[in-house]
Amino acid sequence: MDLIVNNPFAPVLAACLAAALILAGAARFAKLRLAATLAPPVIFLVGYVATYQKIPPFPPVGASNKVFYVALVATLGAAALDVVGRFPRSVLAGASSLLAAVWIGWTKLANPDAATLVLFAALVVGGGLAVWGLDRLATLSAPFGSGANALAGLAAVSALSAPTLLFGGSSTGVGLCLGLAAGAAVLSVEALGARRGLQPAAMLGAGGGLVAALDTIALVTRRADPFAMALIALAPFLGPWAVRLLSPALRKRPAVAWIVSGLAVLSPLPVIVALLLLRHDNPLGS
Repeated sequence: MDLIVNNPFAPVLAACLAAALILAGAARFAKLRLAATLAPPVIFLVGYVATYQKIPPFPPVGASNKVFYVALVATLGAAALDVVGRFPRSVLAGASSLLAAVWIGWTKLANPDAATLVLFAALVVGGGLAVWGLDRLATLSAPFGSGANALAGLAAVSALSAPTLLFGGSSTGVGLCLGLAAGAAVLSVEALGARRGLQPAAMLGAGGGLVAALDTIALVTRRADPFAMALIALAPFLGPWAVRLLSPALRKRPAVAWIVSGLAVLSPLPVIVALLLLRHDNPLGS
């Protein structure tokens, strides 16, 4: 009990779970489609405020403050562009990753060397791939994708990001990832029953914020593990692949496809942890 009460991540977990339950209820009982779309990025923003105990001033100064506004701008931008025209969702995903990398690493790009440019390009491509992979889960036809599968994938990718941020020196980022993972998992359960899709703002907002958090340890502290980051970028594509391995009878069960897809996206976690332990000093060690 003491571990639960005095857990430093308890406040952010409680805040994200409460927000998820409220938004899931609004989406289900009030039939608010907008609530379902905005729920993932709202939970990310709630998790940020619960973690850092503030809404950062605008314009933000410092990489951690910029993470909040990357998620907010990516959400609003994706929602606006979806209204005014049908932009390819892969392009929107790439734009959210570009926004995160440029805004987080702006000072590093003022007079970059070759290594910084290569790192910047890799982050834009990898981040765009991760966000597009999550958004793609929401657009694929059942059983390979659905809103529930995309939310389960977001929860899994958030969990994968937590140890990467911890070993990268961002303990606050760990709480943010765990809160988003818990909230997205709750939303995925509600979405499973609703059988609804998700508009681009859902994954691009929350995913863009998550990418921005990872970009801070890559561009600012330079402590991101490239192999762990690569596995995170590719993880969303494991979901549809795993569902394809199911028998046709099992594929017809949405709950089975949802569980298998989510677990498949989460499956790189032991490899990521092992890589981090082998390649870096343990931040939890004495």
